Amino acid sequence: MGEIEEAIGMGTTALEADRKSLPSLLLVADELDKELRARYPRETASRDFHEQVMTIKRGAARPELPF
Repeated sequence: MGEIEEAIGMGTTALEADRKSLPSLLLVADELDKELRARYPRETASRDFHEQVMTIKRGAARPELPF
């Protein structure tokens, strides 16, 4: 329960941060994405977050490797 803007803000911040475990992050982001699309299917912010998650899943936004 909470505000859509806060949930999306926290999710976006997590996706944009330096990631140590992309698979774990994507599991959580996927759950948030499903909830947002179920609760707020017509919100632009929900669709934008979905696209961000899908872009990462497709590998278009590859994390920088530390080596």
